[in-house]
Amino acid sequence: MEHDPCIPFNRAAETFIKHIPFKVYCVANDKVTGTADHTHDYMQIWYVISGSCEHLINNKSHLLARGNLFILPPYITHRIKITEGETVKIIGCEFSANFINENISWTDLSSSLFDFAYIEPFLVSTESLLPRLQLTGRSQLKVEELMLDMLSEFEQENKYYEINLKANLLKLLCIVAREYDNQCNPEHHALFERYRDAINCAIKYIDDNYSAEIYIEEICKIAMMSQTYFSRLFKTITGKTFVEYINSLRINKAMQLLKDTEESITDICYLSGFNDAAYFNKVFKKENGLSPKQYRNVKISEKE
Repeated sequence: MEHDPCIPFNRAAETFIKHIPFKVYCVANDKVTGTADHTHDYMQIWYVISGSCEHLINNKSHLLARGNLFILPPYITHRIKITEGETVKIIGCEFSANFINENISWTDLSSSLFDFAYIEPFLVSTESLLPRLQLTGRSQLKVEELMLDMLSEFEQENKYYEINLKANLLKLLCIVAREYDNQCNPEHHALFERYRDAINCAIKYIDDNYSAEIYIEEICKIAMMSQTYFSRLFKTITGKTFVEYINSLRINKAMQLLKDTEESITDICYLSGFNDAAYFNKVFKKENGLSPKQYRNVKISEKE
């Protein structure tokens, strides 16, 4: 496939240093400096753990914030821009088609026997590309869990790690394909484009302040909409009500604290933005099927 010789072209053969055509990595804070326009002959997935950045495709900017993910097909020119003073943490995953199945080729998909249900939604032109996915609730938690697990497997290289990486990648693509189906609804897309800036500002404010008290009235002022209209629009675009969206962010933070710290469950309740321990336990169990204590015990046993 032809490309502009003035634009850097990253080839899989030069990118993947292990014996598998796959890599996953984490970039954070001062290590994320942005990139120049470039393209590559492999697929790329970026998921934003925290902070925000801009993803530019054909010089059109798209804000990426916590819970956002993009999948970039091969041969699409793009770049990342980091706002000065902004901190961001991202997990990136890149792979060639033959990592999933050795018979796959990006340039000759029709000859493969592989079922492309996982991949076809992402092999689109620049004009049809969905620049970002706003993941919420269980989808967001599962995607983050899968990408962190892939990062651990890739770095540790325990026996059979290649098989586990492939299995997790297929799970990830399946989840994201479903999200694409939901968010590519023409009516949904038209609404988002019309109110994109207002909703992006509201989402960024929520993502930056979810651990504090946030009232829908102040978010409506930021979006410059009535509460009734904002609530309906927010649910249509994110798939969550205002309260459900904030709770999802807070539960995600609580999960992180339960896994990585020895803070008491009561302290974690307040650190993640909840002001009522009983309500925290109820929401946590609804999201995960486990109480906070059960979740912590499971994560401790996984480390042993």
